[in-house]
Parts: sequence; C-alpha cells; structure tokens
Amino acid sequence: MVIGASAGGIEALSRLVATLPPDFPAPVVIAQHLEPSRVSHLRDILGRRSTLPVRSVDEHEVIASGVVYVVPANRDVEITDHAISLRRDQPGRPKPSIDLLLASAAEIFGERLIAVILTGTGSDGADGARRVKEAGGTVIVQDPETAQFPALPRSLAPTTVDIVADLDAIGPLLRDLLSGAYTAASPTQDLQVQTLLEQVRLPAGSTSGGIASPRSDVGSSAGWPTPARIPSTSTLPTCAATQTSTSASSAAS
Repeated sequence: MVIGASAGGIEALSRLVATLPPDFPAPVVIAQHLEPSRVSHLRDILGRRSTLPVRSVDEHEVIASGVVYVVPANRDVEITDHAISLRRDQPGRPKPSIDLLLASAAEIFGERLIAVILTGTGSDGADGARRVKEAGGTVIVQDPETAQFPALPRSLAPTTVDIVADLDAIGPLLRDLLSGAYTAASPTQDLQVQTLLEQVRLPAGSTSGGIASPRSDVGSSAGWPTPARIPSTSTLPTCAATQTSTSASSAAS
C-alpha cells in the first residue's frame, strides 16, 4: 500500500496510522512532502501513534508486511521487486515524489496495489494515481470536503478515483479491502450510489455537503466521479464503484 500527502499530511497520517491494526497484512510506504533543509521527525511522530513499526527508508531494503516505511524528506523513492530504494535527487519537483512512488509500485504490484491520496496542495500524485488505475489497482482519496487542503485530492482525474472517504474511515476501509470484506456492488446498488452522487453534484469548482467537484481545469468537466463515498460515521457499504472484489481482496501492498 502506498500513501501520498502534502500540506496538512502529518496530522492526517498520524490519524490514519493510528487506525491500522497490529496484524495489518501489507507494507505501507508513505511519501509526505517535507522541507528538505530541515530534519524530519515524521518517523517519530507516526511511531507514537501507530501500533505498527515505523521505519525511515535507508537506501535499499526489502519491504515487509505490517511495517510503515517513511521516505526521507530530501529523497525520492521507487518500489522495485518487493523492495524499496532511494533515488538520486531530481531537481524541479517536490520531494519525495508521490508520482514516482505510485508509478513504480503500480509496475510491480498491478491490481494488488492500493494507493491513498490525502490532504495537500499541488498535483503531485495525480499522474501516479492514473498509473495505478491503469495497472488495475485501487485508488482512494480523502474527501476534499473534509481535507485540510483539498487541492491534492481534487487534482486526480475523475476516472482515476475508486473511493472517496473521510479520513477516519480510510483505515477500516483498508482493512476490509485487504480481507475481502469490502465487495463489489450489484448493478442495482451501483446505480443507487451513482444516482445519489448525481443529486449532490454542483458545477466544477464548487462544493457540497457530499462530494466535492474538481477544479474546472483538472479532470473531466462533468464534475467529480461516481465512486463509493465512505463517511467516517457510517458502516462500510458493500459496494465499490469500479473495483471488483477479486482484485481488492488480493491487494498485498
């Protein structure tokens, strides 16, 4: 599993890792944009909230299930064959690159990959999420309506997103995706979800109490996609807009 975040991400990540169970059956690799000239304390911050061990990536290591890996502030990282490696600095883009993390993981894990995009500014991660989707993986975004900085989750193309979820619902959702408890919708259920979301859509760039529409210069002009929306206070529904239960339940990273 891979996670990308930018502005507001430290608090969001702290809340997310706190909801992951001790027996979480996949590795978690995090790319959080940080100031490269400052010493990062992200590993220590997350370690105080997580029941899983939290490590900073050090050049090259084999990834293991049930471990949270934090990418250093001034380095990019890529996933190779069941390992994670730091790359030489590449100027001109935020570090660590969310796009590079997601794209490299998609090449290795394909439909088994789950990618999560949290709060942030800019659009680093939008192209990587597209690559995850093309490889058959699952893309989850934090609901822009509840994200501290909505620009990053909104930057993803509408057809890229499988599930929009409130932050506190993402951890339980990940657990259910990996266990197979989160299953595909029947045609009737899927139609009901799409109908509901159509009713709360507003013109591009505006917001509502349900789904936020992307900016008019990003993605489809038709507005936000029709994925399942998971609020934090409700029971997870047995529906997923575009991901089958077979590929979701086999996700391993």
